Amino acid sequence: MTTLFSVPPCESLTDYQKAFYSPPISYSDQFPEVPRPKVFTEPEHLAARWVAGYIRPEQTPAIAADLLESGLDTPSMRRLAGEMRVRSIEDVEPLVKKMFRELGVEFPKSDLDAKHQTTRQIAREVIAGMRNPWNAAADLHRFWSYEIWYHQDLCDIAQIFELLTPASIARGELPQLTHELIESFAKLGAYVDGEKRQIRFGLLEGKGWIADDFDAPLPDDLLAQFEGRDEPDPK
Repeated sequence: MTTLFSVPPCESLTDYQKAFYSPPISYSDQFPEVPRPKVFTEPEHLAARWVAGYIRPEQTPAIAADLLESGLDTPSMRRLAGEMRVRSIEDVEPLVKKMFRELGVEFPKSDLDAKHQTTRQIAREVIAGMRNPWNAAADLHRFWSYEIWYHQDLCDIAQIFELLTPASIARGELPQLTHELIESFAKLGAYVDGEKRQIRFGLLEGKGWIADDFDAPLPDDLLAQFEGRDEPDPK
């Protein structure tokens, strides 16, 4: 089956790189409250990933082929599986939408709902031993971009992710950081679909700083540029 994830060869990887590509292990026994992840070919799961932008257009023909192999079949699915040249979302979006309609699958109510569904699935894949936790954390960092700091459990994952450096690995901190990361993924994966999330303020506390001279007057030559003057005022 085609997957969305690829693992590079492990030859000549640094200790830091190995943290991201070491074989995943299952933590299901430790966190029985975390539901099993949905199978890759479950249409509702794929619809959420599509709406969230987690599936690239060029991946859709292979995904359609996987759906056919799993026993599902619609006319649009067959057409999509046969697409040979996909260069943009416009090339396949009509077929993808039609395929989900033929399957009777409704899209998530909003892009944000789709992103949260996709994120819970990723967390559950980590706990089930289907994904390397550090690779998944990096994936979520890219997926959410700066918005990762505005969501409680995602913020926890982002903070732990930023603590992983070649220096912290050299200090022997990788096992403890991995333990904390797994606990954060378990907490995230335990949320049920549709559950209301509690907003927690102050998630960015300690992430920035303000210089002591923040409100000091600008130098006159710089102020002249802002005001459109050719030269600073004479003293």
